Amino acid sequence: MKNIPIPDNDKRRNLEVEKYKPQQKIDDEDLDFLSAMAAEICGTPSALITLIGQNTQYIKSAYGMDLETREFPREFTFCAHTISSSEGFMIVEDARKDERFRNNPYVTGENPILSYAGVPLSNSAGYSIGSLCSIDFKPKSFSEEQLEKLKKVANQVMKSIELSRKTNELKQLNDNLLREQTKDNYIIEGTETATFDWDIVNDQISFSDVWFQFSGYSRSDFPNQMVDSWRTIVHPEDLRPLQQQVQLHFDGKKKKFSSEFRIKHKNGEYLWISSQGKIFERDASGRPTRMYGLHRDITEKKKVDVEIQFREKLLESLYNLSPLGIALNDYETGAFIEVNKRLVEPTGYSQSEFLNLTYFELTPEEYLEMEKEQLKELDDTGKYGPYEKEYIRKDGTKYPVLLRGVLAKDPNGRKIIWSFIEDISEQKENEELQELNFQKIEKLLTITEKQNDRLKNFAHIVSHNLRSHSSGISLLLDFLSESNPEIKVEEPFKHLKTASGNLESTIHDLNDIVKVNVSGQEDFQIVQLKAAVDKIVESVEPLTKTGNINIRTEVEETVTVYGLRAYIESILLNLVTNGIKYSSPDRDSTIKITAKEDLQNKLVRIEIEDNGIGIDLDTHRKDLFKMYKIFHKHEDARGVGLFLVKNQVENMNGSIEIESTVNVGTKIIIKLPNEQN
Repeated sequence: MKNIPIPDNDKRRNLEVEKYKPQQKIDDEDLDFLSAMAAEICGTPSALITLIGQNTQYIKSAYGMDLETREFPREFTFCAHTISSSEGFMIVEDARKDERFRNNPYVTGENPILSYAGVPLSNSAGYSIGSLCSIDFKPKSFSEEQLEKLKKVANQVMKSIELSRKTNELKQLNDNLLREQTKDNYIIEGTETATFDWDIVNDQISFSDVWFQFSGYSRSDFPNQMVDSWRTIVHPEDLRPLQQQVQLHFDGKKKKFSSEFRIKHKNGEYLWISSQGKIFERDASGRPTRMYGLHRDITEKKKVDVEIQFREKLLESLYNLSPLGIALNDYETGAFIEVNKRLVEPTGYSQSEFLNLTYFELTPEEYLEMEKEQLKELDDTGKYGPYEKEYIRKDGTKYPVLLRGVLAKDPNGRKIIWSFIEDISEQKENEELQELNFQKIEKLLTITEKQNDRLKNFAHIVSHNLRSHSSGISLLLDFLSESNPEIKVEEPFKHLKTASGNLESTIHDLNDIVKVNVSGQEDFQIVQLKAAVDKIVESVEPLTKTGNINIRTEVEETVTVYGLRAYIESILLNLVTNGIKYSSPDRDSTIKITAKEDLQNKLVRIEIEDNGIGIDLDTHRKDLFKMYKIFHKHEDARGVGLFLVKNQVENMNGSIEIESTVNVGTKIIIKLPNEQN
């Protein structure tokens, strides 16, 4: 074959394909649903499930394509390339630009295939027998997420095909068995069905060679052919039910004996056996004397049954536990055929009431035109949505939903719509709240910006206009003292000098307060904490010597904080001077400054502890950081320091705590980040 890669194992692979009998009908509904799912995942109008034979591509399912034939020459198919792909998939985003396909008749002809995503279907023996592919008639790209989901669907497709094959094989065997109505039909040598002959009077049983073949035993394992020895390999749980079935036939309550039970294989594993038998001889009194019958190994069938049951339970669980509403509707009438609990819950209807409705009865009139458009899309592409509309509750109120679905057929060929319906009430409410919050935030930001502008203007006025007056007063007082030295000792002059100094301090504090409220993080940097501490300790040295105050520091050279250098120095100065200012007159004063790194939380813990007069926290705790709150009678107390400290700490994304006991002392604990967040 020209232009297509041929796998090295193609001869053996073709034999594997023959096992799946492309002409044999399988569960079309299952495969059609899976092909529809593949198209939905990839966002394409069509999808195929194919088998690749020696010269022919067989179509098992065609979603979104109306095909006149289900067989195509292998040499022109995309899927022939997919089964040979070393990557385990094949993507073609624009076939016109691909050397392999640009001249392909399915690309150059009417309704050309332009984009393709396919993954091989690999059976249990490891052979790529075909592919699951998603097709579009326009160029298209496919995401990794789509490809991974396509692979998962392909696995399910292969399971369905395998299961169908096994089920058909078992059904054929069962049909053959049912046709055997007489003793002669039962006793057929050379088949996989074993026969038995039970001498009831002597309690001896003999089996055909087939029985020993599938059980693993030899005739020497049962030399006396006694039923009691054979009973030892029957599973203990199955022995009593088996005997009960035999007795029902003996008593004439059943025309024939029939049972399924387990026997132990010679290798220790258990086999499932299907057994049927019938009494062919009775004595003069009517008691049974001889029974003929058969045993058949149905272990594989049982495994298939278990898999089917699991699959049914899984689908049922997904259906019932799905967070989305799921519905099956008759295409012609719109009537609900089946719905899950999640769909019914928000409507106020009971399950039975809901199933008496059509989707038109749930839809407000204003959406009917949209419904017609979606139905047209369903006709044209085999799917619809996603789109938003509203449902009408039982009480007449409405709620928003998001719908999407596909067109399918039931086993009788009836068109049905498989829909997924999501209640998006909460989502809509959140969107409205988000919009309101956004508007509020915008308003607050505008207000804040205006307030900051006012604060900056105020700071300018304070620093320029007020300071000029303050400087003038200070200069005038200096001139008076130089001209009249004796005036320095006069009380009015002292008061004026003090007032001038207080005015300058107040202006400075007001500037600091404004800066705290409008500061950003433009000047944040890594600050060596020890250098800052040493600087502050040196600056207050005259005060410590005058007051006989000892300052101890325990700060490593390597400790750093991330913030504003001016803020850090201001914080340290405020807290150290407070420790000096409010020292106890009854004992030697000590101020201790320590800093420790908390690497796990990326913080530095700074502690400034004194043995001063302390603060009554029971009385003042709620006012500790308020502006102009004073906790002690002191000539220099202004009630600004702790306010500034707290605002400066929080502006640097830190925190502050105060522990204090009256006449014992105060500890200030500050936590600041050691790196940029």
